Amino acid sequence: MKLAINLYLCFTALGLISTLSAQSLTMDGESGIFFQPWAMTVPSDKGSFGGTTIGVHTVGLSPVFGNLYNVGIEEGYGGFLEFGYTRNFHTDGGNPNISPLVNYNGMNIFNFKAKVLAGGYKKAKYVPAVSVGGVLRTNDPYVSQKLAGHTTTNGDVYIVGTEAFPLTKKLAVLVNGGVRGTNSETHGFDGVATNFQARGFAGVGFPITIREKFILAPAFEYDQEPHLIKYATGTTWPSTLVYAIRFGRAPDFKWSFDGGMGHVAGQVAPTVNLKANNGIAFAMNYRL
Repeated sequence: MKLAINLYLCFTALGLISTLSAQSLTMDGESGIFFQPWAMTVPSDKGSFGGTTIGVHTVGLSPVFGNLYNVGIEEGYGGFLEFGYTRNFHTDGGNPNISPLVNYNGMNIFNFKAKVLAGGYKKAKYVPAVSVGGVLRTNDPYVSQKLAGHTTTNGDVYIVGTEAFPLTKKLAVLVNGGVRGTNSETHGFDGVATNFQARGFAGVGFPITIREKFILAPAFEYDQEPHLIKYATGTTWPSTLVYAIRFGRAPDFKWSFDGGMGHVAGQVAPTVNLKANNGIAFAMNYRL
């Protein structure tokens, strides 16, 4: 699962350069961390397309759930908009009792995001960048295909704010937070929720410059998730917690590599343990 940090605001706050268009893609395809989006978008000039970015993610979840592979492409427009498509693939788990709930070959993921407020609006100090966006997941087979005999469509709409606070000359803290309305469980990887509901999310990153040539950025994120899903009564699903680290080229961040761990889902029912509380993820992003 994608573990990403958007560094635009960080470098602006540090004064290293006046503008920086840095980005990497989430599991849903937008600029962000593991699951959650940040407020910035992929780089593009006014009135034109740009920032075309390819992201590849691999996640080893557990012998029960199997592995995930996401391949996506994101495009920017006008310096305020991004949109893209991601294809999710899945390899089967080996538990004969539980794995059939998720042993299907993935889903389609579409996303868009629009920046409605730039950071430092009217030169006000510590005014965050703010964006609104959404995600649509189609042909989602997880859980529902086995129990209900069909795939589902689910999605999110969200508002997110991101701000950077300089700590030293070469270190800042990047703070992220927002609310999403969703009817997906763990962003569709655990099926569809019983109803559309509001869920909060928050994240923090610590970008560190190395010889002004590279960025090393530890990050953390917390995502509330719906606790109940359709077709699997008696199960209860937890929120997610992610630890991530990124390494990329400064200042343009044309390429980056990510690694991390996600606490996703374990004992969701007395007889159902997905053993996905220590999923290991790796990702690569490249801007064309």
